[in-house]
Amino acid sequence: MIGLIVLVILGVFLWKLWAPGLTFVPGFASLLEQPAGESGLWPFLRGVERIGGQYRGRPVVLIVHHKRGKNTLGYLTVAMQLVDAHAVSNGIEAPRERLRETVGRDAWDELELRHELKLSFADGWLKAMWQPGGFVIFPGRFEPERWGSVLRSMHAVVTSLEREAPVAPPR
Repeated sequence: MIGLIVLVILGVFLWKLWAPGLTFVPGFASLLEQPAGESGLWPFLRGVERIGGQYRGRPVVLIVHHKRGKNTLGYLTVAMQLVDAHAVSNGIEAPRERLRETVGRDAWDELELRHELKLSFADGWLKAMWQPGGFVIFPGRFEPERWGSVLRSMHAVVTSLEREAPVAPPR
């Protein structure tokens, strides 16, 4: 009987730790238009949840990699595709340095400094990676204000990159 009580208490404790993480991906999906992907208990337990959709007409993908192993932390990546990725992708090693508009630079700084995201650009996608530091239950509760701000800032960066892309001469 005591073993059953301990098992129930352990189950409730684990559920309290995991329950906020189970709502993160569906919460992020609420910020997108036409969301589709894998979330729920099975993808959560498998270790990878994915959701995609549109944000202001741009393709967006969220991938959450949950902690696997004793020395690895979970991380998530939010990626937003540029509409005209070919015009921008030619020789763009340092997209932050290509941003001349104040709006784009401020949005980039907000993503890196305020939201603590590591930004990169590859294959026509602006990618933002977040990995918590310290003792954090990953990914934690979904904060719509924070992740809505992340999407708005990413949108500002990609539209600035597109406006500043060199126009190819007509053939």
